Amino acid sequence: MNVERWLKTRRTTWEKLEELLKLTDKQGVAGLDRQQLQELGRLYRTTSADLSRARALKLSHEVQTYLNNLVVRAHNQVYQTDRNRWLDLFRFLWVEFPRLIRENILYLALSTTLFLLPAVGSFFAVTHDVKFAQLEIAKGHPLVSEDLWNTIQHRKMWTDAVQDSSPTAFSLIATNNIRIAIMAFVFGITFGVGTVYVLIFNGISIGTVFGLCHAHGMAHRLSQFVAPHGVLELMAIFISGAAGLVIGKSLLFPGQYKRIVAFRRACKTALGLFSGTVPILFVAGCIEGFVSPRTDIQPDTKYLVSVCTGIFLMLYLFIPRGAQGDMTEDSTGGA
Repeated sequence: MNVERWLKTRRTTWEKLEELLKLTDKQGVAGLDRQQLQELGRLYRTTSADLSRARALKLSHEVQTYLNNLVVRAHNQVYQTDRNRWLDLFRFLWVEFPRLIRENILYLALSTTLFLLPAVGSFFAVTHDVKFAQLEIAKGHPLVSEDLWNTIQHRKMWTDAVQDSSPTAFSLIATNNIRIAIMAFVFGITFGVGTVYVLIFNGISIGTVFGLCHAHGMAHRLSQFVAPHGVLELMAIFISGAAGLVIGKSLLFPGQYKRIVAFRRACKTALGLFSGTVPILFVAGCIEGFVSPRTDIQPDTKYLVSVCTGIFLMLYLFIPRGAQGDMTEDSTGGA
């Protein structure tokens, strides 16, 4: 069997199904006429059969994922009942978002590496020579501002003032974290270059501040502040970076698809990844605004919060649960 010829002949069917699904996304099934409804059912069955064949032929992961997602969407329309938006949101957060993370684990690993390696490198650079923190990233803009430098030199924590203004701090902190996540995601449109820059720059910034605090004997105080919210906050940024890299890869290496088609498909995956970080950032902002700066909370308690959030994230993101993709395999197995 000529696989390339089969893919070429079947792609027209898949594109027709995708067009119908776009109509249902905008207008619902009620917006389709009788002929379109019949066509939707027919295309769903044939694409289900194509998915089974793609698995049997062990085609590329990209093709199988594309067909699986297409069949899942069509299944939801063909067999849909009255939709509950809250239930859909819960299903996305509980099932679909973790599945997207697992399917794009390599992008997440790369995003994490692009952040952590510069962070570790800048940390050791500052501990070796504190003047590294005064390097200018732009004219008049050193890695560590003069105000922050003076604060650390006097062994004061700039976070101490946050405790007395928690509601305001929560708003500012959450906004800043979301801004970084949005930048890492959206800058994927620059063929991934902007995403890489955001990850590296923020890694260097955090590593430099930690290194400067360590040089002045304050690393433990900063660690106590960062520990409760840090796991959630950093993971959200890493995932947003992964979403940006997904977009960048589709533009640089569209593969067998036209660049615009690859970009549209990547945007759907990337948007799903980014959307899942919103509640993570919200929880991290709450902890950072109301728990992290509290001096009346014991350090051991803060570290315990960090461990618990880390365990929760690992269980949430990497333990598979009943998913629509599993349902699709069952429903298409005999196609």
